[in-house]
Amino acid sequence: MADARSQTIDALKGIAILIVMAGHVLSWNHMEDGYLYDGIKVIQMPLFIMISGYLCGIGRKIKDLAGYGAVLKKRALAYLVPFFFWIVLQHPFHPFASIWETLFALDKGLWFLMTLFLLNFMAYTAQLVSAGVRRYEKQVFWTVYLGLGALVALETFLGWEFLSPGLTRLYFPFYLIGYVAGQYRELMEKVPKTVKGVAFAVSAIGLIALVVFCDLLDVGSLLLLGRQLIASTLGCYTVIYLAALYRDGKGKRFLAWLGGYTLEIYVLHFHFATILNQGKSYELYSWEGLLFALASFAAMSLITAGIIAVTKKIPLLDFLLYGKFPKKK
Repeated sequence: MADARSQTIDALKGIAILIVMAGHVLSWNHMEDGYLYDGIKVIQMPLFIMISGYLCGIGRKIKDLAGYGAVLKKRALAYLVPFFFWIVLQHPFHPFASIWETLFALDKGLWFLMTLFLLNFMAYTAQLVSAGVRRYEKQVFWTVYLGLGALVALETFLGWEFLSPGLTRLYFPFYLIGYVAGQYRELMEKVPKTVKGVAFAVSAIGLIALVVFCDLLDVGSLLLLGRQLIASTLGCYTVIYLAALYRDGKGKRFLAWLGGYTLEIYVLHFHFATILNQGKSYELYSWEGLLFALASFAAMSLITAGIIAVTKKIPLLDFLLYGKFPKKK
């Protein structure tokens, strides 16, 4: 994954959004089980966050205040415009009250966008502070960056709710792992294939064992939260390893193409996860339940694709709904 826009990275994003979609079909139709859904849950969003951290790690570093302002403006337009617009769209009669309420409970809205913006903000702020310190640039960066992470953790312990620091704390480790992998990608590429293969086997077996023997959705204590963190890391590495092994071809090109629409799919798809549900309960591990889940996934995908195809043709909607703005020619 040496190239910031490599096919493998985009394919990984495509895989990640498919996992998210599958998880929402199960959860919104109350078909969660103690195995498959647990595995999906601990991988889906951590994988997205890890990819984002990796892209930041391999990207051009902030060198001055102008560059800092430019990159934060770009991230704000991409993440915060759809975050706020969707709140207004869903609560047109009391938008300001809904926005204020959501800022103290991000999971009532598109939390992923705000949390990802905050994680980017922390990394770029640390880059800016360390930019002028040539001799100790790395030491200053990690001091500031990890200090900001510690500040977020402190906010959760103090019970602060503004911008839901608990979510930022939960996903900070995955962004950090991705950032480190991107920052030291040349060193990572020198790791022997045998070592990577053994790590994959250990990760896959470890993830399966944790899914089978543990309730990974229970994070009622720091110990259980740590267990989930381990499971997520193992799961993410397993998926990343398999994606890297996946040879170039039509299948990988399709996943990479899909990866270019992850934000569009993310903000739309779950609205249609229950489109086929007529109030009946389904057991996942039955022919009826399996067919219902597959049909729901297909219907949700088709409707989502249709809406994206239409709205992407209208620049204003493309900007407000998805944070995308016309590229300069």
